[in-house]
Amino acid sequence: MNRNKIYAIVEGQGEANPPNGKPSAVVVLIGKMLTELNYWNLYPAEKRQPFRMSYGDFFKNNKLENAIRYHGTFDDCAALLILLDMDDDCPREKAKELVSRIHQMGSLPFSVVVVCAKREFESWFLASLETIHDGQIYDDAPENKRDAKGWLRKNFKYKQTRHQAIYTQKLDIALARERSRSFRRLYHAFQELVDAAEKGQIIITPTEQTSSC
Repeated sequence: MNRNKIYAIVEGQGEANPPNGKPSAVVVLIGKMLTELNYWNLYPAEKRQPFRMSYGDFFKNNKLENAIRYHGTFDDCAALLILLDMDDDCPREKAKELVSRIHQMGSLPFSVVVVCAKREFESWFLASLETIHDGQIYDDAPENKRDAKGWLRKNFKYKQTRHQAIYTQKLDIALARERSRSFRRLYHAFQELVDAAEKGQIIITPTEQTSSC
């Protein structure tokens, strides 16, 4: 089978478990990134729900390694996106820790992309609020906001499982790149992934040079 699907390991409920069988937020996000890069040889893995882990499980008892090995059972897996919220932790340091452990696993049959959202996935929505809620602009740095979920809930009755995929579909990639450093990291990671796929290479990213807080 051709390896042409991007799977995901995520932390948030909204990223992984939308209602009524609708696409998850991370599946929508992967699709948007590939479309933005005009790349049609990779596709989001839509037939399986993204693998979900709690934040703590990413960093203990080899649970991440076991989850990565589990994806090795899918012979269409070309890449694995590991996406988690940092809240108050440093994305650069945590990504570096995870990547180091992944390298220690030895060779893998697919690429692995680690992206740590600062502070959370919903911070990216604040960066593109006017395209999600017409006429509304978030006038502070989106990654300065602690508990973006709570702010969206208070102001727009946001619910993760109901709205996260919808908000992701409306998110403007150019605005998010301009206003969110961690979203720029996501975009750059997909550029690296697409470039590697074109060359038939397997990568683990970020490197120490490309990671950022």
